Amino acid sequence: LLPPVAAYIHAVTDHNFTMDFSDLPALFGVLLPREGLVGYLIEAKPSNACEPIEGPPGPSNATHFIALIRRYNCNFDIKVWHAQQAGFHAAVVHNTGSDKLLNMAWNDERIREQIAIPSVFVGQTASEYLHSMFIYEKGAHVILIPEYIFPLGYYLIPFTGVVGIIIAVMCTILTQPRALLTVGWGSWWAWNSGVHFGAQGGGESKLPVFRDEYDVCAICLDEYEEGDRLRILPCAHAYHCRCVDHWLTQTKKTCPVCKQRVLQTAEDSDSDGEGRQQGEEEEEERNSERAP
Repeated sequence: LLPPVAAYIHAVTDHNFTMDFSDLPALFGVLLPREGLVGYLIEAKPSNACEPIEGPPGPSNATHFIALIRRYNCNFDIKVWHAQQAGFHAAVVHNTGSDKLLNMAWNDERIREQIAIPSVFVGQTASEYLHSMFIYEKGAHVILIPEYIFPLGYYLIPFTGVVGIIIAVMCTILTQPRALLTVGWGSWWAWNSGVHFGAQGGGESKLPVFRDEYDVCAICLDEYEEGDRLRILPCAHAYHCRCVDHWLTQTKKTCPVCKQRVLQTAEDSDSDGEGRQQGEEEEEERNSERAP
């Protein structure tokens, strides 16, 4: 739980007239409850509480009493310690001659460890209103309310770290399919650039072999495991080397999935040559017809 950085006193008279006064919590003692501490304000006697003070009137087990203490003459921890020893549940220390608010610190570590009540510091003007209108003898009560300011940096730094890790993981996941796609297009480019493999003499073994992550071999239907040798065809489909090599030697050199031709055969080369020769003859005939 983060300590409050500010607080205020909500004072209420017996006729429900209210006023609010700014204060600062002490740097020692317990924290104010988040919902606030309701109690009756009583002026300390002696007012500076530099020595043991009188206790609150009557039993204090069911009612909270808060000591109003004047600044100076001794340390803050001594004043609050005397209020606690007298039976008060909290202490309000006020400034004299100034409305400046101070963060009350301690001087004696042994006393600090024994203080178990909250305390706040107010200015002189606030103390004058409290003394004249909101003390226990006038039927009024006060509420000591803490103010918690949301520490943006306290939560933003861990949040930023988590978001950074998530982004890094997502980038890693998204770049793997891109790498696989690049391999597939690289094979396609090699095929269309004239880098063909012969149909005879174990041409299927000249297809590129990669080690990467795919899903399932479409031939044997087994999932790929680490260390498996995969062969990627020009159409970017991948298979076990042992499966696709047997397929290519027993079939028409096509991909088992998309049926795209994998290796250019001699028949394909002959048909391409015949087509080019026939086209040249037709072009010569047209040129002859146009000649005078």
